[in-house]
Amino acid sequence: MAVDPKKPRTVLIIHGVQTGDDSDLNQDRLIEQLLKSRLGNMPLQFKTDLYRYENLNNQAQSKYGKLIKLIAANPIGEVLAGNALDLIGDVVTARLDTSTAAQIRQGFKNKILEIFTGGSPCYVVAHSLGSIYAFDVINELIKDNHYFDRNSRRTWPVQGLITLGSPIGLSMFKKRRQKVQSLGEGTKMFRWLNYWDRTDPVVSGKLFGQTLNGFEIAEKYRTESPDLGWVIRDRPVDTGKAWLMAHVAYWENPMVGDGLFDLVTN
Repeated sequence: MAVDPKKPRTVLIIHGVQTGDDSDLNQDRLIEQLLKSRLGNMPLQFKTDLYRYENLNNQAQSKYGKLIKLIAANPIGEVLAGNALDLIGDVVTARLDTSTAAQIRQGFKNKILEIFTGGSPCYVVAHSLGSIYAFDVINELIKDNHYFDRNSRRTWPVQGLITLGSPIGLSMFKKRRQKVQSLGEGTKMFRWLNYWDRTDPVVSGKLFGQTLNGFEIAEKYRTESPDLGWVIRDRPVDTGKAWLMAHVAYWENPMVGDGLFDLVTN
């Protein structure tokens, strides 16, 4: 298997914490609109795809239904309690690395390999907790000797990574920093662009009660090893929003669009 650079590029999105179910998600369309706006008249062939896993989370959290009814005093309270537990449950699933988290990772890995088998260059855009799953899966693929020959990008199932509003710099996910896999000897570099807004509580950790000391993740992951092969760049952005509105504002940010443009055209 090998990537065919003449085939349309695929931008694969993995979402983060969500309420509702898979049918409510539209981040693939948002990224499509954003990239089109930055391409202008450039005739680049690409498509977007979205790996949806909210239904998997919902199935794992279905056992909380009785608890919701106990703590909710009325139908409105039941809805609010359900949404809160839905969000919290997503975080717990990723943080504790449950069997559901393993299922989510495997599904995402299968999706990447499906695109790779089809020959299309794949670029991953990961939002929020989705960046945790994306990071783990990419490192798992790098460990596999079948992929990521550093001298040949055609062997790479993923050509580059963009993370948006990622909590990956928080201490609660510090174990991920022990899993950065070296590409080995060679000349090609794997690119990781990390976009964050200082007012985003998921990035700062204020939403989780564990405030981050500093916002950049590059210094936490980058090493001096010449064989590491990762180029990690932090890209602070001002979305013009605050708190949780900032966390969901990356999808329309022109700086994010420009970074994606550079990634898929170079």
